[in-house]
Amino acid sequence: MKKGNYVKEGDKPLKFQSIRSRMIQFMLLATTIPLLLSISITYIHTKETIKEQALEENQHLIFQGKTNLNNYLDNINKASLVVYTDTNFLRNLRKIPDDYRAVAEVYTLLQNIQNTVSGIERIYLHASQSNQSTLVTPATFPKREFRAEPYVSTRPYEKYTTSVEPSHKSHDYGFPPSPTSYTKREVFTFHRTITNIPSEKVLGVLAIDVRLDAVAAICEQLFNKNTEQLLVVDQNGNIIYSGRDGQTGQQLQDKVVLQHIRQNQSSGSFENGGAMHVFEKMQTPYAEWTIIKRIPNATLYERATQLTQINTAIAVIALLVIVFGTLFISVRITEPIKRLTSYMNRIQSGQLNVDIDWNSRDETGIMFARFRQMMDTINNLILREYRLELANKTNQLKALQAQINPHFLYNTLQSIGTLALQNNVPRIYALLSSLAKIMRYSMNNNDALVTLREEAEHVRLYLDLQKERFGEQLEFSIRLAPETLRVPMPKMILQPLVENYFKHGLDTQGQQGRLDITSRMKPQGILEIIIENNGESISPEALKELQRQLERQQNRGAQAEWTDEDGIGLHNVLMRLQLYTEHESALHVDNIKPQGVRITVEIHTEAKQTEENNE
Repeated sequence: MKKGNYVKEGDKPLKFQSIRSRMIQFMLLATTIPLLLSISITYIHTKETIKEQALEENQHLIFQGKTNLNNYLDNINKASLVVYTDTNFLRNLRKIPDDYRAVAEVYTLLQNIQNTVSGIERIYLHASQSNQSTLVTPATFPKREFRAEPYVSTRPYEKYTTSVEPSHKSHDYGFPPSPTSYTKREVFTFHRTITNIPSEKVLGVLAIDVRLDAVAAICEQLFNKNTEQLLVVDQNGNIIYSGRDGQTGQQLQDKVVLQHIRQNQSSGSFENGGAMHVFEKMQTPYAEWTIIKRIPNATLYERATQLTQINTAIAVIALLVIVFGTLFISVRITEPIKRLTSYMNRIQSGQLNVDIDWNSRDETGIMFARFRQMMDTINNLILREYRLELANKTNQLKALQAQINPHFLYNTLQSIGTLALQNNVPRIYALLSSLAKIMRYSMNNNDALVTLREEAEHVRLYLDLQKERFGEQLEFSIRLAPETLRVPMPKMILQPLVENYFKHGLDTQGQQGRLDITSRMKPQGILEIIIENNGESISPEALKELQRQLERQQNRGAQAEWTDEDGIGLHNVLMRLQLYTEHESALHVDNIKPQGVRITVEIHTEAKQTEENNE
């Protein structure tokens, strides 16, 4: 046998080379890869979609929160403007301290401011001309005392018309604390410098402490305390409000967040520290606050993660169903193959009468039925046909060669050649030598196969003898492709085909005769030899009958019903070709224009070489 990568019959296939394993691998790959791609694409798409939706929702939410805070600060600002709308207030600030009516009117105005806006903790007023400081709280009586300078926390804001002091602990502005005052509470302070309009002379400083309760009530509607964080910071990074305890009033330490806020004009979003940050700036004459909402990625993509987990669970269930389904189907496919392999092993061991039992209505049942019929046919024909055919091939080949080769002429030609040399006639010797070579070539029955080069040399010697006979009336050429010279072929194929030209085609009374022999290799290892002459063409009726007989013998390998000697010669040539290539070679005869005959020989060399290598 030809060596190669194969598995012997009866050998068990490797574990990962069986049809079942390959089918499972294929099904797993065919399902796992698309499922994983689908899950990944779905997760990425859902993640991006949720991200866009969450950003849009939170931007609207933060914008609404900014609007509410602006409105709240505007209310405080409008409440503080009463110092200008009350015609007596500015005059009362300039009066002497012992004008009790003026003092009472100032108290009343400050209490009105306190009651106008909810969340005001205390109001501090310092009159610069009378050097009087006043403190109004909701739980105690107003307090008043002489001070040359306003309280220290209000001094930096004297040069501003309005401004907001960041969150800080509340205090009593230097007044003695009362038992009912609430100190240490987180507040932010609204400062207003009171001037003598239209001049810019400062008449006093007004400080309004506002509890963070109102700001917290607005901000708590903007985020989830359990999973998100919200900050309100001013332009210096001071934290006005924080959803976490302990951060209010502190400096924001995250420099990246501050950088993003300062680089943007009004609003935006960015990712930092595993979270999405959405911010909105408040642009007012008295405060530049920024609302920052921090949403962790785990919270932002929670729905996408849940959807991915559901898809993954479905994919795992689908894979399990596919694996079990593949196992079931593969068993249904591989079990008949195993059973058939077992039958083949028993037949190989010589048990030709194996009882092939497999009852199924699917394709495997048809396969076993056909195999059973094949074994019955083999058992009926193996002794009567196959062995008889093998025994007859050698006898047929020898009989065909003996039919063509006259053995007794060889010794006679040798004697005549010697006599020609003795009489100094070298031309006669050369012709007899050529004839002797022809006879020796045809008489050697031991070599059934020769190369095309040897067969062509035999035909050339034959044509040299014919050239001597016909002289100028005959011209011939032999043009063989170099790759065809070493191709093996049956012996004595070309000479009988060439001989037909001299029997029927050559016109000895008319034009010059011409004979051409060419060869080439066609695809799939087919050697093609073409013999063309310009002799008399075959009549259409005879050509049609000849082609019918050749086609019948080529297609069926049957004995043709030849009626003339030429047909028998073609039959012998075609039979020898078919014996060599197992009925795969062919012989074609056609007329050519304006006159002449073309004989085409096709020899399938690859099939024979493969068979010989296997043997």
